Amino acid sequence: MSVADGSTDLIATVAAELGVDSVKAKEIVTAFERHVAVPLQENLQRLKGRDLAKRNPMIYTARGAKTVRGWVDRYLEDRETSAIEGHIGTWQEEVARIVSEGVKPGSGVDLQLERAGVIELYAIQSAPNTKSAGGAKADRDALRAAAGALRASRRPVELNVAVLSGRRKSTPMRADPSIMHVGSDDFWERVSGVPDFRARLLRATTGLSELLRGRAQSEVDRIHAEAEAAFGDGRGNLDLAKLAYPPPAARKRRS
Repeated sequence: MSVADGSTDLIATVAAELGVDSVKAKEIVTAFERHVAVPLQENLQRLKGRDLAKRNPMIYTARGAKTVRGWVDRYLEDRETSAIEGHIGTWQEEVARIVSEGVKPGSGVDLQLERAGVIELYAIQSAPNTKSAGGAKADRDALRAAAGALRASRRPVELNVAVLSGRRKSTPMRADPSIMHVGSDDFWERVSGVPDFRARLLRATTGLSELLRGRAQSEVDRIHAEAEAAFGDGRGNLDLAKLAYPPPAARKRRS
């Protein structure tokens, strides 16, 4: 399923859940497809059923995997979980830009918006402690550099490092008290004007998940079939001998 195929019901649901108009809702749905659903589909397209045995199968047999389906499902869940965190973070940044009608000016600043005559600059983190000390310093330096250019033209500027999820309070940063470390709920209320927007966005993802299922299901079915052919015993169970010593892949004949 894709936005281009016509997902008016999903767009209407997202609009109602987030309290935004249909234009912004469509942008949010389209961004989810572009930044989350499509990359995960492409990730699955590169994976072959035989590739699963390249990761130590004991990780799964030690946790009770006995069937091919159970093994494949756990493998894919682990693989997708590690990949989707970054994709979701990128999508959330895009949502913040959409609902705030701000811009991404570049040069290390993730969001710029203007409220009540004050320009607000944001470096954005997906979660607390996701940046190394060097990365956090680079964010602060980028904010200060961007602010310097704006202040040179006598524009009032506020500097912020926002955390999309997991930070409870907004406080001045220890490393530089002139920069505000913005709590997650505070940030989403600032950009959207809705006090519980973060919780609303969480609920909206339960509907957006159908975009993932629509794009991924055929690839998941293919991987199951390939893994069954390579490592199954013909009754749905894992053939541990094949898993321990995978048979060589059949060579493609040249036409």
